[in-house]
Amino acid sequence: MNQMSKLDHFIQQAVSAAPVSGTSLISSLYGDSLSHRGGEIWLGSLTALLEGLGFGDRFVRTSLFRLNKEGWLDVDRIGRRSFYRLSDKGMRLTRRAESKIYRAEAPAWDGNWLLLLSEGLDRNTLADVKKQLLWQGFGTLAPNLLASPSQRLADVQALLHEAGVAEQVICFEAQSPLATSVSALRARVEECWQLTGQNQLYEDFIATFRPLLPLLREADEDELTPARCFAIQLLLIHLYRRVILKDPLLPEALLPAHWLGQSARQLCINIYRRVAPGALAWVSEKGETSVGPLPQPASSFWQRFGGLKT
Repeated sequence: MNQMSKLDHFIQQAVSAAPVSGTSLISSLYGDSLSHRGGEIWLGSLTALLEGLGFGDRFVRTSLFRLNKEGWLDVDRIGRRSFYRLSDKGMRLTRRAESKIYRAEAPAWDGNWLLLLSEGLDRNTLADVKKQLLWQGFGTLAPNLLASPSQRLADVQALLHEAGVAEQVICFEAQSPLATSVSALRARVEECWQLTGQNQLYEDFIATFRPLLPLLREADEDELTPARCFAIQLLLIHLYRRVILKDPLLPEALLPAHWLGQSARQLCINIYRRVAPGALAWVSEKGETSVGPLPQPASSFWQRFGGLKT
């Protein structure tokens, strides 16, 4: 089997390893390839980008319909062409996810905790707000008490304002005497944040993508085509996104031994930096907006993972 077919074989294996949600995959594509380039693209361009991974027109159309219905994408129809762009909601959620996906290292910690007491909310509102806070990295210490050692107060207050509950949730800032309670605290953290399961997700991600590294090292530029770079990058970020967005990004002092989060992040960074130039070129070639070619990437794109080569 030659090198070129090995890369194709890897892509096919990654696609078929688990069921792929169309809405999730296209959300990954918008977040990774389009959010920093205006956030809009022609339906035909999306179809062209995804056909190389084996996804057809019906897959794309059905997924776009659902994302539009959920308010994640807006659509403009010009003649017989449809152009889908990130809505305000979609862009807001994308930016929130980017802060976790593309960070280059674990956040520093000063020992402080942010505590939220939510006793004044009705059951449905509490469930919705709690879901958003858990996604942001909070853990449940008690039925109505959530905690995070890594979230900024300003970011959390913005989220609570968006949800319309800022005046109903009580915020506290506290400090943990880590030196005197490290064992008990780590045990509680591991239970509340379900770190064993999260570590298994990282282990699975590493097992999937580590075999790709030698293939990329051995591949020459003719073999590592823009189309293959795009396919690899989209699958990489799509699968990494599914893992990292569940990670509360706890400080290293609170993590269990043999935590695989940093190894998974570095693996993702190494692969991303290798394929990003080709993937960028492929999206530029295939992408079309309602006013012509896609714009050049914003400066924030080049800051991903601590810096990409321009």
